[in-house]
Amino acid sequence: MTDTLSRQTVLPDAPAAAASLIEPLLAQVAGAGSEPVSITLDYGPVAAAGTAVTVEAGVERATRTLVFAYGRLLTLEGQVLAAGSAVFRKPAPIINAG
Repeated sequence: MTDTLSRQTVLPDAPAAAASLIEPLLAQVAGAGSEPVSITLDYGPVAAAGTAVTVEAGVERATRTLVFAYGRLLTLEGQVLAAGSAVFRKPAPIINAG
């Protein structure tokens, strides 16, 4: 599992543009096979489609069964356009019975 991820991209022209960028990165930082339990997004100022942005996500903490992650969408100047937090359930370990 990766502790932090960061990407530069442009804001798409979509109804849920911020969510479409933050949610996949939250899932990626939580790890392969992790399933979302809860995702919360808080929105700041609106930016125009095509605005250059940075998307960040990281793991706040992880237990044996859960990953607590956070993410932000920022302009290149550092203004926070959206921030989110999520809880993911880790996949059950495969037990070799044999």
